[in-house]
Amino acid sequence: MPEAMSIPATFAASIRIFAECFTAPSFGSFWRLVTGWVLCTSRHTVTGVIRSAWAVGDKHHDSFHRFFREGRWEPDAVGLCVLKLVMALVDREGPVVVALDDTLARHTGKRIRGAAMHRDPLLSTRVRPVFHFGHVWVVMSIVVRVERWNKVFALPVLVCLYRPKKLCKKTGRPFFKKTELAAQMLDKLAKALHTREICVVADSDYGNGSVVKRLPENVHFIGRGRPDAALYALPKPQRMGRPRIKGERLPSPEARARSSRGWKRIEVEVYGRTAVVNVKVFDALWYKVSGGRMLRFVLVRGWPGHDHDDVFCTTDLALDAEQVITRYCLRWSIEVTFEETKGKLGFEDPQNRTEHAVERTAPMALWTYSLVVLWYVRHGHRLSVGRVVSFAWHQKTVPAFSDMLAALRRQIWRYRVLDPLHLSRRDQKSLEPLVEAAAMAA
Repeated sequence: MPEAMSIPATFAASIRIFAECFTAPSFGSFWRLVTGWVLCTSRHTVTGVIRSAWAVGDKHHDSFHRFFREGRWEPDAVGLCVLKLVMALVDREGPVVVALDDTLARHTGKRIRGAAMHRDPLLSTRVRPVFHFGHVWVVMSIVVRVERWNKVFALPVLVCLYRPKKLCKKTGRPFFKKTELAAQMLDKLAKALHTREICVVADSDYGNGSVVKRLPENVHFIGRGRPDAALYALPKPQRMGRPRIKGERLPSPEARARSSRGWKRIEVEVYGRTAVVNVKVFDALWYKVSGGRMLRFVLVRGWPGHDHDDVFCTTDLALDAEQVITRYCLRWSIEVTFEETKGKLGFEDPQNRTEHAVERTAPMALWTYSLVVLWYVRHGHRLSVGRVVSFAWHQKTVPAFSDMLAALRRQIWRYRVLDPLHLSRRDQKSLEPLVEAAAMAA
């Protein structure tokens, strides 16, 4: 039974919510795998995770592989359960901010299913593209601001694997662009949060017709625009003939930027720091992207670290320049999430060779990230194990994700080793799991 797994009640309460996604045996495997994912300090392969969970011998090891390979559960159902937990931290006033992006998980090995050569955005430049073998994941995260530390987290909920066109043709699968996968995920999210207004923030890759033209009714979009965008006015009413779909041609953002008129100086928060920038706001029809829907454009001059002008666009015509810029900057939190899950939770470690296993294993790292942050924000920071460790050369007041993960590990090991009454005879008063974990640490 999952209840036999030795984890604190505060963390177990979150995991029990996922019982509706699995059969009883699969839920037991999920319980152990999440625990192992948190405790694992070496490579996060399936065998490494079950060793860290001290689950060897509870079940045959192949049952954990079958959980990913053949289990009767859907990743979207698990993601929507994570969404229910995350929404407890979201302010009930205002829109739900969703960070949308994709990331490359690098792999090696000829038999990795679903992997292909992809452009590496971290190593590529405008002049010299760099390609790596691996998987590309489209990730949708809920942005949560913790006022206690004035810190923002992007907590992943829905995850989808992107497959290139050549690979889909070879395997006989339907091909979907990353933007089309994002639109499908947005539909699911909008249905799950049908009573809330949603604001999606994404970079220029997702500011196109595949996403913006298909936005559900309760969803708005904020993203980067193109300086050379072909803009139009709304069409004028006609008495006769076929109605026009767009009006007269308007100057592009870069053409408007050449004019010295209309600029306004504002103070705005950019990635946690206050900056003074010049902005110019105007509404126009970007038919190629939004169809007949008007967009609000914000030209920005003096963006910190940028020599050129920036342009942002949104479907929400009620927002001013400061709100557009501030919300767009929340997008950066998903980049931090990718960095933490790759470095601390082994997002790139699984080496799967079947379709279902590929689609289900790596997302465990993203969901575990959300569960760790949720546990720490709701419970961990109040416990002695949740202290932020400071040193003589660095006095920390705001916890990083590594502090949150360490706190949960401390709590689990304290629960197992120092409070052994709930454990079976096999584990009671045994330091062997802790010694084994220390020996396995990378």
